Order: sequence, then structure tokens, then C-alpha cells
Amino acid sequence: MANLTIDVGTTNTKVSLWSEQTTIQPIKQLKFVTPKNEADDLINFDIEELLEQLLNAIQHLVKTALEPIKTISIASVGESGVLINEFGVLASPMIAWYDNRSEKIIDQLSKQDKKTIYEVTGLPPHAHYSASKIKWLLEHDVDSTKRYTWLCIPDFLVYRLTGVMGTEFSIASRTMVFDIQKKRWSSRIKKIFGIENIDFPKPYPSGTKIASIKPQIANKLGLSAQVDVTIAGHDHMVGSVSSGQTTHELLDSTGTTEGILLLSDSLEKKATQEEEGIAYGIYMNPELYTIFTALPSAGSVIQWFQESHQITSQRFMQLADAAYKRYAADDLPFEDINFVIPHFSGSGSPTKSTLTKGLWYGLTNQLDQEMLTFGLFLGLTFELKHATECLTSQQIQTIKVIGPAIKDPLWIQLKADLLGAEVLAMATPEAVSRGANIMAQNGAKKNIQVPKAPSQRFSPRTTPLVKYLLAIYKHQYKPLYEAKVKFELEQ
Repeated sequence: MANLTIDVGTTNTKVSLWSEQTTIQPIKQLKFVTPKNEADDLINFDIEELLEQLLNAIQHLVKTALEPIKTISIASVGESGVLINEFGVLASPMIAWYDNRSEKIIDQLSKQDKKTIYEVTGLPPHAHYSASKIKWLLEHDVDSTKRYTWLCIPDFLVYRLTGVMGTEFSIASRTMVFDIQKKRWSSRIKKIFGIENIDFPKPYPSGTKIASIKPQIANKLGLSAQVDVTIAGHDHMVGSVSSGQTTHELLDSTGTTEGILLLSDSLEKKATQEEEGIAYGIYMNPELYTIFTALPSAGSVIQWFQESHQITSQRFMQLADAAYKRYAADDLPFEDINFVIPHFSGSGSPTKSTLTKGLWYGLTNQLDQEMLTFGLFLGLTFELKHATECLTSQQIQTIKVIGPAIKDPLWIQLKADLLGAEVLAMATPEAVSRGANIMAQNGAKKNIQVPKAPSQRFSPRTTPLVKYLLAIYKHQYKPLYEAKVKFELEQ
């Protein structure tokens, strides 16, 4: 039997075909740009176009499958969703998760309301989460006197494929309406946001069969009507499953943004974490909690660097490889060390804000593109280290990296050296899709068996250059970071 997985990402959407024999990479994959409608600063995902392209991709893959399809498993970005009216019809656009149009709604919350929201939902109040988006839609886009149901991206796809509404715990955890301790939707939070007329679908553990595909859609796609449709969950968490992450390891999920994840069997928040933007949620195994933060600028800054300096991807990899060889040999001049504070799309923990800007420190006339490339990765790693210190005060022993960063040994070695941890670059190029396939194969089991994936190990070093970089982190990066965000946010 075979499975199909859907991975709806910010930049691209991927549909993959898996068999029981393919545990690392899919047999075949189709990828397309996640469709969006943009007008000035307002960004919506084009959900109808997304669905149409998904159906086309599924139809194409089904024709190439040598085995019957058993399950369709969906992972996606969180937070974004749509309102469905009482007749089951799409009633609103789908605001992109990173769109900040609802920021005023967050700003108008009282200090006590913000505290309650964090205590109940585990999320520091922010415009990226669903609750404020829902309120904005009620105020600007739909008849606020009527009842609606909110469906996040995978919920909507399941609904259109099966006619049944449902969601999954890690996706529900990103709405800012879900009580993660009681595992139910919170009427207290709905009242705070004034969205009492909004219903939410029943939440299920990751991998639960929500329903079978509609016969008419199955027939159109060449599928059996017995194909099950499931939600794997929030993409960063689903990628964690692929890595086999345990409660003793940190996951570094790289892509357009960078997600940092710890797992815990207890829900114990630190007093400073609301202000630092640390988010809690429910994992694929619903007996575990997620401790998560995201850095909004990672791959997007690398893309900006290449485009603004007119550097091809091939040339950029050459620069990174050359810098890596010199770094590994401890052969970089101290006076040429530079670093970026990569707040090009705002900042993550410990100061989560959309108002912060990027800064590059240490520029001189003597710097070449190779040293600038090193400074780019150094700054991204400083940012990771800073955010990780907010997640836990414990020394991290092992970091598992998934996503495009596994192709950059310079970046990986910097992570190992500056965080003082063993780093495993997981050779799972499609970690989210693989995680979705694992959940499809295991269903809603709490203890799942993850086929071991190959990885490359990078061990931390304590060379004079590494010690110098750690001193720069403490005496230059951190003071500059604090002065910069204070200047930006106190004006």
C-alpha cells in the first residue's frame, strides 16, 4: 500500500508519494509555489487555487503509483485559516500567517487579558495567531452577527476532501483559542476576543483517520473511496517526528524561517517566557508538550543576500564552502569578523516584534564576499543561540537539524561550536513530508516507531577562534541587540 502526503509551506507546497518500502525519501514528489494574493502589506493565501493545484498534483501522482493509495496525510504551516458559514460555504479569505493586519487587536488587549491568554493557550499574544485574524475578519470582511466555523489550512483541506470537519492538537495549539492543558476550545479566550459566534472543529491526535475521501472526488482523482484522510499536524512538529526527536534533544527546523523546538512531558512555563515569545503546544504524541519559538529571518535572509549581491546559488555555495574550510582550519582573521543581526522580517525570541530591523556590524573596506558570507551565517547562529537560551537554562547536549541548512557545513559547524552541542544534520531532505508519512503509517499511536534516518555528526570545538566568537557574542552581539531593539521599540 502507498500513502500520499501534503506539505503546505509558506513558500512552496509539496505532494509526495510514499510506499511502505520508502522510509527516507518519497518515490515521487510534485512541488508548486504556494499561491498568494498580495495587495500592499495585506497577504492572503489563495486557498481555492491551492486546493485546485493539490488535486491536480494528486491526480498526476495516482497515475504513477504502482500500489493502491491507503491514506492522504496533511501537514502545513499553522495559524492561517478561513471562516465557513452555516451552509458550509467558504466565507472569508485566508490571511497568511505572517500578515500583521490584526496587530491593533493585540495591542488593545489589557495586560490581564494577555496574561490569561498565555496561561490558557500557551501562546504569547501576537497577530500571527488565528484568534486576532478571526476578530479582524469579523470586523472587516464578514457579517459579524452570523455564526461561523474556523478551519485552519489542513482542516479546510480535509473538509473539502471528505465533507467532515476536524482538526489536530498541534494545529489547534496555534490558534490562540485552545486550552492546551484541558485539550479543549476555551470559552474564556473566545470572550476576550469577542468571537463567541465562532465554532471550532473537534480536535484529534495526529494521524487519526478523520474521514474517508468523498466518492465523487475519489472517482475524479482515480482513488478508492476507502482512502483515509488524516492531519499530521503543524509542519515544524511533523518534521520533528521525522528526526526521531526525544525530550533530551533540541530540533532546529530550517527553511524560510527557523523553528526551534523542545519536547516536555510537563507544562512548566518560566516567568519571562511570555515576554520572550516562547510558545507552548501539544505534540504529535498528545502526552507531550512542545516548547517552541521561531526566528522569522533565516532562509529569507540568505535569499536576500544572494539577490542583493547578484550571487548565484552555485557561487554562494562556493563562498560558503571556502569560508567553511578556513573556519575549520582556524584560519579566519579576527579583525575581519562581522555579523548580521537578521531582523529583516522582524525578530523572534527574546524580543518578538514586527518593528525591528536588520543590522550588519563589522563592515570595512577590506571585507570580501567570502567574509560577508561567514558573517551572514555567524549572525544567524548568534540569533539561534540567543533564542535557545530563552527556551531552557539547561545545557543542550544534542541538536537535530532538518531542512535546507543540512547542506551548509559552515552553518552546522557554527551551531555545534557556539551552542556547545553535538549537532546531527539529518539526511532527510523532505523531513515534513516524511513525518507526515510516518504519522499516516502509525495512525494515532502514542509511541511510534521511526525508521532511523542517516545523519552527519558535527562535534563542538574549543579553538581560539571559537572562543573569540563566543566573546563577540557576549560583548558585541548581545549589547548591540539590546541597544538596537530598545531604540526601535521605545520611539
